[in-house]
Amino acid sequence: MVKEIVPPLRLTPEKSTALLSFILSAHISAAGVVLLLPLEFWLQLIVLFGIAVSLIQGISTHVIYSRGSAIRSAEWDSEGEWRLRTVSGNELTAQLKSSSNVQTWFVILNFSISPFQRHSLILLPDAVDPDLLRRLRVRLKLIGGTDATV
Repeated sequence: MVKEIVPPLRLTPEKSTALLSFILSAHISAAGVVLLLPLEFWLQLIVLFGIAVSLIQGISTHVIYSRGSAIRSAEWDSEGEWRLRTVSGNELTAQLKSSSNVQTWFVILNFSISPFQRHSLILLPDAVDPDLLRRLRVRLKLIGGTDATV
């Protein structure tokens, strides 16, 4: 049986206004709930600080790609290997995890680099070429490429 050669997919996401809107609304909603809870003021401040840190981390990693560990590009080669390039310039070989999520309007790719190092790449239609995103979804559904099924 002849193995079909699959062309590599190279993903280089751009800034996503949809993801930015989602992250902002989720964190603002969480902050609003904390303010409505009957907690001591100092406890509210601690929780709000955690929400603010999460907001900054989420935006800098998944929207504007300013953190050094943020994935700047990902390539799924013809042998089924994933190669990630971070903002800081590191090239990493990764294993796509079964916890990745493939939907029609978004794709979340969870990667394992080592037992204690993992990265995620969130792809929405406004961040990646729609045809490339469609080909990725089809390839993930048909071929797989994770340590288990996606």
